[in-house]
Amino acid sequence: MRAQEILAEAIVIDTLGGAVVQPTPQTPEGTYEEMMVRHGWSVLHACLVSEPSYSPSFHRLLMAVYENLLNFEMNAAVRHVEKVDDIYAAKKQSQLGVIFGVQNSTWIEQERERIRILYKLGLRSLQLTYMERNWVGDGCLEPENRGLTNFGMQVVRECNRLGILIDCSHVGVRTTLDAVRCSEKPIVISHTAVRAITDNPRCVTDEQMKAVADKGGTIGITAFSPFIRTNRQPTLDEYLDHFDYAIDLIGEDHVTLATDWFDGKTKVNWATPWYYPEVTQGKKYEGLGLVGFRQRKELINLVDGFLRRNYSSERIIKLLGGNFIRVLREVWK
Repeated sequence: MRAQEILAEAIVIDTLGGAVVQPTPQTPEGTYEEMMVRHGWSVLHACLVSEPSYSPSFHRLLMAVYENLLNFEMNAAVRHVEKVDDIYAAKKQSQLGVIFGVQNSTWIEQERERIRILYKLGLRSLQLTYMERNWVGDGCLEPENRGLTNFGMQVVRECNRLGILIDCSHVGVRTTLDAVRCSEKPIVISHTAVRAITDNPRCVTDEQMKAVADKGGTIGITAFSPFIRTNRQPTLDEYLDHFDYAIDLIGEDHVTLATDWFDGKTKVNWATPWYYPEVTQGKKYEGLGLVGFRQRKELINLVDGFLRRNYSSERIIKLLGGNFIRVLREVWK
């Protein structure tokens, strides 16, 4: 199959891809959702709050949910994904499916009841920590690398009970391994890359990848350039090297695609390098993409790259979305 035929057949899920509102990306014509679908994207695992930080208060998270729910009512090009059938319906109707996720559990504070409230409002994915320590466990930049707390264990169990996907991106190594052991369901690391290739604290170790895969979960390889190469602007082929490594280590059933592109972000509101230079490692706003894969319209370049590496169409369809859907079937109610 050619790249265009694969995209027509596949359900393409960006396992972490920014937001459609808060902030709202601008496009030359039509809506952002229409542009995404036009270039082959099917589903966006969205980060509900990214301004002024990725660690929202409960109130700010509720306001983000409210704005997204309004967007679903007003915009026929987008569909709220709350169950796996919604993914297939979005593909059939040429809509962009949006999965509600949030990149920190700070909004829970110590009120576990909030998790059920957000589930009822459509939350289907919870990242346990951002870079720092919270009530649940340690983020990837905490030097002590402490594990999942007792409260964190309670949060994991509640997510399992409700049917919320547990995401360990940004999460510390020990907390990730503890979460895998504690969870009755597969977990994911939705957006990361291979630390054996790029020594960045946001990249995952072989131990983390094996633990997640052994539990049935997936690792999302992100196109965020500081995770692919640090000394220069990385290329699409260097991005594909991370896929090769991960597939060789844990198998083609446990790897997915992520971009970590926040298309509504600007130089002014992208504050990550100010607070987390260990992660951005000198990369500027203009240099966050890859040579050959830095815009939504270049998705076809990625599929062409897979084909050049002799990936079968079956493998490519798994990487683009099939593997993530399998996990969602196991976790979601």
